[in-house]
Amino acid sequence: MRSLRAEERRSATAERITSGRLPFPRWVSVDPGASVTGRCDGCGDEIEAADYAFIVVLKGVVTFQFHDECFEVYNRTSPGRA
Repeated sequence: MRSLRAEERRSATAERITSGRLPFPRWVSVDPGASVTGRCDGCGDEIEAADYAFIVVLKGVVTFQFHDECFEVYNRTSPGRA
């Protein structure tokens, strides 16, 4: 499976937000530089151990993980700017 480039990741994350597949940011906590692997909830691409990543906890219950560039898109999105 081909890994997405940073700009492709940003676009995929923005599309997921505008389509409603990813909720608008309203988090309780953010853990930047988290050591996580698995799928990015923003773009859907794999997070590698070497990637700078974020863990975001929404309302203390739902947890997402993002690549650095996907979190950048997610963090600047609000209901009025999607």
